[in-house]
Amino acid sequence: MKTKALKMAAFMGLVLTFVFACSPKESSDELAEATTSEVLASKQSVVFIAGYDKGSSTYYKDATAHFQGLSYTIVDDAFSLQEIIAWLNKNHHKQDYSEIHIVNKGNSKKGLSLETTIHGELLSQKSLLNCLKEGKLPKLENVLAKDSKLVFHTSELGKDTDLLNILKQTFTANYQPKVFATQHATVFNGQFQKHFLAKAFYGYYPTAQSPGNVDLSKQFIRKYPLEDIHWLDAIRTKEEEEPGKAFAYKFNIPVRWEIEFSDDEDVPSLADANEIMDWIDDNQEYKNRITDMGISIEKFRWNAVKVGQKVIIKGKTTAVCVLKPMMQRNNPLSYVRTEFDNQRYYTQL
Repeated sequence: MKTKALKMAAFMGLVLTFVFACSPKESSDELAEATTSEVLASKQSVVFIAGYDKGSSTYYKDATAHFQGLSYTIVDDAFSLQEIIAWLNKNHHKQDYSEIHIVNKGNSKKGLSLETTIHGELLSQKSLLNCLKEGKLPKLENVLAKDSKLVFHTSELGKDTDLLNILKQTFTANYQPKVFATQHATVFNGQFQKHFLAKAFYGYYPTAQSPGNVDLSKQFIRKYPLEDIHWLDAIRTKEEEEPGKAFAYKFNIPVRWEIEFSDDEDVPSLADANEIMDWIDDNQEYKNRITDMGISIEKFRWNAVKVGQKVIIKGKTTAVCVLKPMMQRNNPLSYVRTEFDNQRYYTQL
């Protein structure tokens, strides 16, 4: 009888050992899985395709196709910060935004094409600060998670840390997001890689007064003497013909000033381009505007019209942008990573 009791006690001990050893672990695993699911369900990621293609350009179409394959919510009808913030507030639905991506075509020369307000000024440090000062933008509600990320897919925006800091403040709500943007050109729908980064190099000439590809290539050689690029081939190449090969595209940069004078005698007579350039050189404000663009005044085609006590000055330069895809140093046939948390190629604030 005693032996039977001992056997029963031993059996019960094994059962209890099994229960206490296994049950808590299974319960904690199930709880962890449930908690993870709830956290994922309480967050969402969204991409704003903040522009539309013109002419033969397919930039936004290509960007849309890229993000469609990544399971993001895509918004393609918000073209200003005003609309983007309003959409985020309206569509929160108790799901915090873990990632907010804004795709907008631009570069260090033309700036962004994203509007501040509907039909308002294009986004810049000055225009954004004015909007915030005048209270023209809606305030972002408490829609962010503790680790929310704000990612701008605009070429070379990562160079403008002052603007990125203002944007960070603009999108600060219950939490302050981490902001990401690349210092390089960003390309969608490449021939060999659907999304890649490239180094950008610029040359200029007065619009409609092309010096020819040979002289253009000499301009690049003088400006970028340390770059191992065959500039003439690159200028002649319109798309990437093999992985990592440089190619080029062109765009125009216009300048338009309307200057009002208080007296008829003060209105200058600007008969030709040389007189216009001399007048700009003698007026520090307008000279600084050209200097800030980083483009020589001689690279613009100038004309001026006198209307009463007003002078309208117009200038236009054609920019030739050479793009050199960025490849891995240890594998020149592989592109560098485009993950936005890659601090070697993305600015993070």
